[in-house]
Amino acid sequence: MNLIWETKTKIRAFDVDANDRLKVNTILDYFQDAASNDAERRHFGYSDFVPMGLTWVLSWAKFEFINYPEFSDEIKIQTWGKKQFKLYSMRDYYLFNLKDEIICKGTSAWLLIDSKSLRPKILPQLCPDIKMLESKDALADLPQKIIPTTETKIIYTTQIRYSDIDLNQHANNASYIRLMLDCFDENFHKAHTIKSLTTSFNAESKFGNEIQLSKGTEKDYPLTHYIEAKNLSSKKIVFQSLVEWN
Repeated sequence: MNLIWETKTKIRAFDVDANDRLKVNTILDYFQDAASNDAERRHFGYSDFVPMGLTWVLSWAKFEFINYPEFSDEIKIQTWGKKQFKLYSMRDYYLFNLKDEIICKGTSAWLLIDSKSLRPKILPQLCPDIKMLESKDALADLPQKIIPTTETKIIYTTQIRYSDIDLNQHANNASYIRLMLDCFDENFHKAHTIKSLTTSFNAESKFGNEIQLSKGTEKDYPLTHYIEAKNLSSKKIVFQSLVEWN
């Protein structure tokens, strides 16, 4: 069996932003969908694990963006399970343009969680025959804590809506990236594109929860921003992002 899952798609009008660039949250949607399809075909996906009371949770991800495709462009997505790192199952991604050039690359750390006890399970222990592609890195980074900036400013407060909720009955990770992007105004998005994005997904949020978004700037790096979202219901930090812009 080929250890790399590959799929092609054409970018739709609602996949791009006002500047005719593929939205970063849509890229995450594409990657998550590819990851799900790969896991399903290899029998460690949703339909295999949900009956066992297990679910996959994205804990951390990093992406580097080289170029952004536009409306109607054809793109190719590749993903593969890479290795086990501590409690995390690592998975990498490539996004290609029509010329077969890499325009985005990413790596991600997933936790396999027991839905009742909320304790993590180790994939190779459950499925010892599963093969991983340890020799191939899209990015070699491994999950680590994101350190907040010393000062942050509250940007806005919003509420988790029905359209944010996924199969796991909580806000989807791509929705959090959309909230992060909304911390920057129209003129900033016109002038800049994201060069790299690292996000730690720390806690869940449910329908109706109020989420407060705050932003800080790295002192010596004005185009590097720290974003965090706080669940005002649970008082927990839902996610942290470190964003480097061009």
